[in-house]
Amino acid sequence: MPVCDHVRNAQLRAPSSLTPVYKEECTQCFDDHDMDAGIDVCLTCFNGGCPESPHCHAHEHAMKTGHHLTLNMRRVSKDDERPAKLTKLEIKEEKDETVYQTFVRCWGCSGAKVETVPENVQHVVQGVMHAVEASKGGEIKAWSEEVKPCKHFDSLEQQVGSEFSQDKLHQCSMCDKRENLWMCLSCGHAGCGRRQYDGSGGNNHAIDHFEQTGHSVSVKLGTITPEGTADAYCYTCDDNKMDPHLAQHLQTFGISVLAQQKTEKSIAELQLEQNLALDFSMTTADGTQLQPVAGPGLTGMRNLGNSCYLASIVQCVFGTDRFRDRYFPTASNHFLSCPQQLPAQCMLCQLHKLAYGLWSGRYAILQTGEDGNLGPQKGISPAHFKAAVARDHPEFSSMRQQDAFEFLQHLTKQVAIAERTVEGGSQDPTSIFNFTTEERLQCTKCNGVRYKTQAANSLSLPVAKRMAEDGKAFEPISIDECFRLMAAEESVEGYRCPACNESTTAVKSTRFATFPKVLAVQVRRFEFVNWVPQKLDIPVQVPLTAIDLASFHGSGLQPDEVPLPESPEEAVAESNEQPVDEEVVAQLESMGFPRVRCVKAVKQTGNSGAEVAMNWIFAHMDDPDIDVPDSQPAQTSAVDPAAVEQLMAMGFPQDRVETALQLCDGDANRALDRLLSTEGDVTEAAAAASSDAAAKDESQSRSQYELTGFVLHKGTSVHCGHYVATVRQGMGRDASWFFFNDAKVAAQPDPQPEQAYVYFFTRCD
Repeated sequence: MPVCDHVRNAQLRAPSSLTPVYKEECTQCFDDHDMDAGIDVCLTCFNGGCPESPHCHAHEHAMKTGHHLTLNMRRVSKDDERPAKLTKLEIKEEKDETVYQTFVRCWGCSGAKVETVPENVQHVVQGVMHAVEASKGGEIKAWSEEVKPCKHFDSLEQQVGSEFSQDKLHQCSMCDKRENLWMCLSCGHAGCGRRQYDGSGGNNHAIDHFEQTGHSVSVKLGTITPEGTADAYCYTCDDNKMDPHLAQHLQTFGISVLAQQKTEKSIAELQLEQNLALDFSMTTADGTQLQPVAGPGLTGMRNLGNSCYLASIVQCVFGTDRFRDRYFPTASNHFLSCPQQLPAQCMLCQLHKLAYGLWSGRYAILQTGEDGNLGPQKGISPAHFKAAVARDHPEFSSMRQQDAFEFLQHLTKQVAIAERTVEGGSQDPTSIFNFTTEERLQCTKCNGVRYKTQAANSLSLPVAKRMAEDGKAFEPISIDECFRLMAAEESVEGYRCPACNESTTAVKSTRFATFPKVLAVQVRRFEFVNWVPQKLDIPVQVPLTAIDLASFHGSGLQPDEVPLPESPEEAVAESNEQPVDEEVVAQLESMGFPRVRCVKAVKQTGNSGAEVAMNWIFAHMDDPDIDVPDSQPAQTSAVDPAAVEQLMAMGFPQDRVETALQLCDGDANRALDRLLSTEGDVTEAAAAASSDAAAKDESQSRSQYELTGFVLHKGTSVHCGHYVATVRQGMGRDASWFFFNDAKVAAQPDPQPEQAYVYFFTRCD
């Protein structure tokens, strides 16, 4: 076509290195640049859209925004050339392995191809061609380890030890270890590395040398290269560091970097190798090969690099009817009405996109292997969804392995926030996880009782650690016993009873006040040894048939019970108390921290998880008020109107927003946590008044559940390893189990939930 007015009058600007360019995959579905139609990249805002049916999101975007010009990009692989094996802990932009077929299209002219591209458009086309895909830009940044030098390398004082000899560097000076050796850069002492969680590795002799001498910095022998790079570590900083003066420091000991040959793998290479090597067997216990499957609800998710925790939780959550029905059939309607210009930056758009990808079956296609047999599917990439759900979160936005249960809590929170903007949250699918717990406290002296209910959306269960007779393994424990441990009474020493007006001992227990539609349960199958969490391979026996939780249902205040009076101080404290995640508090208490510190840490970090709260405790150990309870009422002060407007836009009333901001010192994130946490809270008086209403909603008192999904973690350490999911589809005799290992999906005729970390139980309504 000749140059049209849309092209002639286009005022376009090439993308900068900071501009997100979505050129590999449609931001509203999972059609990508490898398909025959390619991807259309908007030359105005750089959104990526599919150009053909069944959706034609590129045309939809053009009509909605008035951005008529797009660059169509189709990736074509070169013949007989495969991508190189990933051997370094980074993701590089592909350059030589593929080529792109491109042309400019004008949607203002019915999608016609622009034959002659003028200079005002050509420079933008070149900018898009050379830009890094938006999702890959984040991956590259996250994978590239930011190892920096520290002052201990700059101020290093070297004195060659009297017993130093290069001939002795092939073995630890304190044992017979010959691998993973670290040479002290102060005196030349050679010591073996750390002992690993499973007993492998070294004998900690390099650390022992630091503790005895105070010599902080060392270099890993065998990783030194002629380019002057090597693994270096500072024990004072307790972190991997870079030695900017490595060649000079080694020369003190007569070691020339130019003569060195790398003989051992670096820490980064070992971490990458460990993660790539972890895989779950695709065979059953009797050796039968699991058969790959594909179809609606059976779509795999590609691993982005340590994203298995996300994929496993998503498969379980989107396997529920409520999430599927909320986002799958309504995707097209949302895309048409969404006010966001860039769908990739809209949480609701990405939830709809993900549901379509998982449930449409369009992308669940088994690939044919070189032997002609059907193999695993390619799967969909959750990159855009991960960027949306993890935005501004320091951990989930990284490429590091994360805790699956903590991600579940983060996911439900982000979905609830997004849904607040749609009819006040009336369609929020996370409500299936919501329930209330009943805490009963009784003074052992006067026998007075107090009941308190708290909103929750998941449960963390303890386990009993009992060794088997052979002393090599743990005895199994039933899931029923885990629930009984949760509901067991515990003593509260030093309780200030308002009726006795003195310190007494109280007993406290927790039960269900209401039951959720879907009960998400974490089993705390780990313990802390020297502040380091270690996994416990305790089998938890979970039946695949129905379980009844009726015996763990709270009964509320009984006719023969006398309620404890409420003191004025307790009333003030409770009204100003910021809700805390009691499960996180329990995890911190199990590490040995006092409850006051645990509660304070969870509050200060905005219920962001156990690891973040633990780091806060370590950082504030020396605070003079670290053990002083937050009992003072918050001071009433003016709140930021912008913060009020931001929270009101989510559907919260102004009075609640202002109160929450005042109680949280104006911190909008903490105020949001409070608003979400207290929305379902029920006071004692309100609980009594609403008993009739609760009776009418019989579903919340039904207590029979069936296991419908679980997430399992493989690996000796909680810090690394691999997550997979097993999900049930259908009910009764029509129920079938399926195994999800990233992009691999297989029928699972014999599910094994004994070692699972997170369980999903669905109520038998």
